[in-house]
Amino acid sequence: MPTEDGKVLRICWLEYISIILCNFIGTLAASVLLFPSFISQNSSRLNHLNTQRFLIIFFIILIGNSGGLLSPLGDPPLYMGYTNGVEFLFTFKYLYKIFIVVNGYILFIFALIDFINVWFYQRKQKNNNDQSYELVPCKEKINDRYNLSSSLPIQWNGIHHIFFLLLILIVILFKGFNIPIKWPEYIQEIILFLITFVCICFDIIWKKQTPKEWLKNNYSTRIEPVAEVIIIFFGLLFTMSAPITILANLNLQFEPKHLFLFSGIFASVLDNAPVYISFAASAAAQYNITVDQSNNNGFLAVFFSYYETDAIKTIRAISAGSVLMGGCTLIGNSPNMIIALMATRYTYRIRTKMYQSKNKESTEDDLITYHLENISFIRSLVTACLILIPIFVVVAFFML
Repeated sequence: MPTEDGKVLRICWLEYISIILCNFIGTLAASVLLFPSFISQNSSRLNHLNTQRFLIIFFIILIGNSGGLLSPLGDPPLYMGYTNGVEFLFTFKYLYKIFIVVNGYILFIFALIDFINVWFYQRKQKNNNDQSYELVPCKEKINDRYNLSSSLPIQWNGIHHIFFLLLILIVILFKGFNIPIKWPEYIQEIILFLITFVCICFDIIWKKQTPKEWLKNNYSTRIEPVAEVIIIFFGLLFTMSAPITILANLNLQFEPKHLFLFSGIFASVLDNAPVYISFAASAAAQYNITVDQSNNNGFLAVFFSYYETDAIKTIRAISAGSVLMGGCTLIGNSPNMIIALMATRYTYRIRTKMYQSKNKESTEDDLITYHLENISFIRSLVTACLILIPIFVVVAFFML
């Protein structure tokens, strides 16, 4: 429950460690990997619905988006810039201040709102002595992985996957560095597919399962949400390809703060990766640099080689806007919707103890099974904007 001593600070430390991890394995991988642990650590607080929604939305903002600002491996827009000529250390050199300020602000707001929730919850309990809650195990046939009422010990599973994760990171880095030579088209995707296939086969053998058993154990909270998001974003990118192309060819002249705001607004309603490339291409076109005229290192490498000062200001603003504002809506970045879909797979059970009447001392136990509540598009938009707009104003006018 929210009344547990030190729970807020422990969750803040967990979020802080997760943010650092985002910059090594990416926001999508970090979201899929860490959300089950995050929600299970908060299972005793889920009976308070405001806390429930608030935890999921903050996880989307922090782990799904702003936490990946420090590294090209952290977020898709930054990786798109890296593969098109932005140096690997660019984000470390020019975005670290924004990374520290924004994530520090979000963690502070997280702790502040949670402390307020705790205070209101404790006050409500004092004024309502006839009702109490406790988590109890579900008697239905629910997988323990998804049953937040079960008291499972913390376990480390899948350590052998680290080797395959390192292989994936090496492939991603080598393509950006063009090592040993410029890579042929689609070769990276083929290699990543083969690594994933071998990893799945190894996992099936390691756990001594049949392919059907492995699929059943991983489908609901891992594979199904990702598959749904792939379908949604495929349709989104297909329908929005024309507006994005027009945007890239507008050749608009904006100051860094305008680039930050406009790239962020578009990133919040479209996928932020193509928005990043579109704004970068439009900015480079002001200097007569086009995507087709780029060298082997990418058109942004040409932009930096001839107009380094302007390129730094421009790409810093676009990077910050597309990454940070991608967390304003569920469609701004793929991890957002995956987290929201994963949350609905988890269930917990609460015993509500209530007096039958004011004059009767006997009690009745009412057992209710809940699923984590769906996070609607409008609710996530309003909540994220209320939290993030103040820090966006600070970044736009004082840090770019």
